[in-house]
Amino acid sequence: MEPHRWLPLEANPDVTNQFLKQLGIHPDWQFVDVYGMEPELLSMVPRPVCAVLLLFPITEKYETFRTEEEERIKAKGQDVKSSVYFMKQTINNACGTIGLIHAIANNRDKMNFETNSSLKKFLEDSLSMTPEERAKYLETYEAIRVTHESSAHEGQTESSSSSLSSPPCSSQPQVSHSRTKASPLCHSASLSWAKRNHVGPAKAPSPSIRLRRWRPLIRLPSVGLHSVAPSIDEKVDLHFIALVNVGGHLYELDGRKPFPINHGETSDDSFLEDAIEVCKKFMERDPEELRFNAIALSAA
Repeated sequence: MEPHRWLPLEANPDVTNQFLKQLGIHPDWQFVDVYGMEPELLSMVPRPVCAVLLLFPITEKYETFRTEEEERIKAKGQDVKSSVYFMKQTINNACGTIGLIHAIANNRDKMNFETNSSLKKFLEDSLSMTPEERAKYLETYEAIRVTHESSAHEGQTESSSSSLSSPPCSSQPQVSHSRTKASPLCHSASLSWAKRNHVGPAKAPSPSIRLRRWRPLIRLPSVGLHSVAPSIDEKVDLHFIALVNVGGHLYELDGRKPFPINHGETSDDSFLEDAIEVCKKFMERDPEELRFNAIALSAA
């Protein structure tokens, strides 16, 4: 049986905020860009912050690390609070929506849901389910699928003459991810974190200095200057995870992994800085990669 596949979602605050609105969440909390890792750039992010979504490339280096990390945790164990809401990913390209669900579900006491919120109903229905059962429930939850598809079409694809052959934002961790040479689009269409749609230099920045934005949809055949909606069969090698604070601990929630990852203690005041430290580790593992993006869920 063919796995379920959705359109890729873009790591763009405009898109994610519209997505949350359509899911019935009052805009008391909004996603905003994280412009970089330096203190003066982090100070531009409105506080408090209750979640961070990180978009990053799935590379051979990352897959090696992920396997080693899983084996290490299975051998040594870790503490994960029972109150952490975690779900697996069984739908290809659904990592953006699952990241949003993780961000909202683990902060639902802060959210103001509309009466008929489809996400509120999903969370209430799935609260007592296992991570695997939640994944299966999402497969059949039409209201979220339709909203995801609408939001995915909101994102704009940068045009290029190159195409991508790497696996998608996959739900199958066992798939081998062959690293492909970065096409010119990765560099020429890398967007500055300080100003959307400003094309920055191709040189990879130091993780300690500046994050970069790359529009996380897909590379399509040349279509002039027009943006077109992606095909559902297009493959991308980018993946979303959520970072949240639950009970004073910072958790990485990735539906491709078998369990949440506890990154240690945090607080409401230090959460953004602590989450960015986790993001730095992802960038340091692939210092030549440009395709990293982070958005923060902040009080509006």
